[in-house]
Amino acid sequence: MNVTINRRSKTPYYQQLTQQVLLAIVTGNLNKGDHLPSIRNLAAQTNLNLHTVHKSYKELQKKGIITIKPHSRAFVIVDPSKATTISFQQITMNMEQLLIEAYILGMKKSQLKEMFYDILKKYYTESEGDGY
Repeated sequence: MNVTINRRSKTPYYQQLTQQVLLAIVTGNLNKGDHLPSIRNLAAQTNLNLHTVHKSYKELQKKGIITIKPHSRAFVIVDPSKATTISFQQITMNMEQLLIEAYILGMKKSQLKEMFYDILKKYYTESEGDGY
């Protein structure tokens, strides 16, 4: 599993790791029954603290994505369709948090729409979406 941590991001490292494992499942790079790297190996690979990787694995376990067997490894226990649902829930929560912050800052709905569509254009072509 290839993991990249963005050290400049405001997103905590454990959340970045959690999101990347979910993405690997959704895209089929990790499947039900696949083993994840050990906490020690993944910490070394990503240059993260053992506790950070452990926190990410615990978060995934709490969501029912992986299971961790003591003195063994973690492995995927969820199908990609369920991981997709969990990813959508996480995105919804993140968007809601950003909207709350924008509201507090006094941003107008029109400003948010313009900002959203500008960012959307960076990542999606018109053929990929609904004509935005």
